Amino acid sequence: MDQYLLYYSWDLMNKITFGEDLGILEAGKDVTGFLEISALDCDYFARTSQMPYLHRLLSQNRLFRFGPPAMDWAVVLGSTALKKRQASGPPAKADFLEKLLSIRTKYSDTIDDNMMITYLLNNLIAGSDTTANLLCATIYYVLKNPGVYQKLSMECASLQAPVSWKTAQQLPYLDAVMREAMRIHPGAALMLERVVPKGGLTLPDGRFIPEGTIVGMNPWVVNRDETVFGPESDRFIPERWTKHNFETDTEFQARRSRMISCELSFGAGKRVCLGRHLAQLESYKLMATLFSSFEMGLAFPNEEWKVKNSWFVRNENIQVVLKSRTQMK
Repeated sequence: MDQYLLYYSWDLMNKITFGEDLGILEAGKDVTGFLEISALDCDYFARTSQMPYLHRLLSQNRLFRFGPPAMDWAVVLGSTALKKRQASGPPAKADFLEKLLSIRTKYSDTIDDNMMITYLLNNLIAGSDTTANLLCATIYYVLKNPGVYQKLSMECASLQAPVSWKTAQQLPYLDAVMREAMRIHPGAALMLERVVPKGGLTLPDGRFIPEGTIVGMNPWVVNRDETVFGPESDRFIPERWTKHNFETDTEFQARRSRMISCELSFGAGKRVCLGRHLAQLESYKLMATLFSSFEMGLAFPNEEWKVKNSWFVRNENIQVVLKSRTQMK
């Protein structure tokens, strides 16, 4: 399941961006080789981002380059799509590329072809692996917790597939499951660094951080703060996002709002992930559709998945048995 969710995420983001997919989901394998290169790049940057001198020694070495495989494929993909669109004209249904071209007409003095390609590739590279990781985490944790699986299956069982975004947004337990998956398994597992601006920063407890200091918070740590998210913060418990019997509506909304504001899976503030809402749309719709269409279970319930922190958190060994609900009826 981890591989197919990765194929789905890359194909979908490519279709949203360029109007056509890569064909990897239908093929059932990485026919382009893009996914393998992207994974190697993540491995490289996970190390060199923490030790910048390694990047100067390896990838910026003037005598011999020791870095990861070049991202030439991505540049070729973006530039080819741009030239093709400029020659063919707008598609019947606007995609991300078409919207960028319309914006470019207003800011032609600052957005050239190179900038356009950068925008397109950021969309594809940053939005594919992260969404796939969230989908993997959701499937794994739901199937590892039979009680959660039963509740989510009951909520989704009568829905018509594919489930619309409007319908998916109105499913309270699905929302709780997705928020808990985002909380306990953020897509990025290294600090999202910032530089303290001129004048320094005084923290709420009175400590002062001088200007120019690099600071950051790891979402895997912040998202487990028991003072915000409640007890057993290392466990997958979607019910922490639902109203407790002893709570008033006002108390529940205040607690929920605080959890949402402190959860850092997509960053926060002015630098919050611009693709957050798109990732939620993709994941909510797919999870609702899968659980409405199939009965699922882990092929080997006692086995654990493999999790690798490579800046993005990659997941492997999620083997799932699927049974069509339609055939069962």
